[in-house]
Amino acid sequence: MRRRTLAAATTAVAAVMLAACTQGSQTADSGENTLDYIGDEAAVLPQITAAADAVEEVTELQFESRTVQSTENYQQVIRSSLTSDSAPDLLKWWNGYRLQELARSDGLLDITAQWDEAVENGWLDDSTRDAFSYDGSVYAMPFDASYWVVYYNRGVYDELGLEVPTTWDEFMSNAQTIADADITPFFATIDGGWTSFIWYEELLSKSDPQLYMDLTSGAASYTDPGSREVMELWLDMYDRGFFTPADTPWADEPAMLASGNVAMTVAGAWRNGAFIEAGLTEDDYGAFVMPTVDEGTTPSVISESGIIAAASGGSQPEDAATWLLNLVGTDAQEAALGESQGMSPNPQVSPPNPVLQSVAEDVAADDYLILTRYWEASPPAIVEGNVQDLAAFMANPSDGSIDSTLASMDERSESGWAEWNE
Repeated sequence: MRRRTLAAATTAVAAVMLAACTQGSQTADSGENTLDYIGDEAAVLPQITAAADAVEEVTELQFESRTVQSTENYQQVIRSSLTSDSAPDLLKWWNGYRLQELARSDGLLDITAQWDEAVENGWLDDSTRDAFSYDGSVYAMPFDASYWVVYYNRGVYDELGLEVPTTWDEFMSNAQTIADADITPFFATIDGGWTSFIWYEELLSKSDPQLYMDLTSGAASYTDPGSREVMELWLDMYDRGFFTPADTPWADEPAMLASGNVAMTVAGAWRNGAFIEAGLTEDDYGAFVMPTVDEGTTPSVISESGIIAAASGGSQPEDAATWLLNLVGTDAQEAALGESQGMSPNPQVSPPNPVLQSVAEDVAADDYLILTRYWEASPPAIVEGNVQDLAAFMANPSDGSIDSTLASMDERSESGWAEWNE
């Protein structure tokens, strides 16, 4: 594939964007041995800061952070500043094709040597290398690892006499019983600019994981009959009143699950800390991997990793590489999980939360197929357009909109893959 340069703003414009869109410490205030970090998600900052404190004890490298509250604005800030003089030392990003997009612009620091050292230390599983690589080199370290699961309110389940479902029929029966009790079975939203893919991803991967992989790799069409069947299944769930309104604030998800206003929600392990902050204990909620739609379908689970990379144009690239190595160290990961109550990419660190520990054990025992999350599984131009189409469907779900939604997604996929492969 031909390397393409990201559209880069001038240094002055990039600096203005950073100043206008971010909150926290500024690059100009960062001194020697202080690394400047920028991210888009304030919710994950406590775990990253906890890891950074542990890293500082080992390396004496300090850490100053800034956040951009909008994911869309954040991507614009990074893409315009990465190759400029205002590039941060460290940045939060996503693995897969989103990482490759930045790496092929020559905007990221090659940290292959640090990855190899982490593997030698037993801090990383080398089988995951490709998710953080481009053209044979590693460009990021994972700060967490997340399976996507169904979180459920135990109080609602117990009150209605429900058991954790192991089949699709049981899953749908539970949802209908909950709806009949005037409780919304599932949380779903288009808020945030990215959340609309969650249910399409889950329903497709649990219906036909091979089709999911083929669609996200450009080997199949979104208008495939299997894809339409997923949309029909999703529409039926809407018709049965299973979902919250599409414009429900994403920030309300933890409180709604904790209060029992919704009985279930699909989210990554990284969201677990928000549920605990909402007052949920292991006695109040649980989690399970969504069952397959048809018996005999290979069980699968969606996986993602939050990552941190170093800008090649950052002011302290060697220190940034050292920091990234120690980010995945056992001490830093244990500190991070103490905040997030999530999961770690370090095989030496087990989930501290019993809810997620049980999920990890189930996935390992049942030999699940691990699938890359939709957001990272295809080139960004395809995904970002497709989530808008899916959001439009969620805002007004109807049989008449299924074919137009899938046709738009398929057209974008064809052109997007052609451009990516130029």
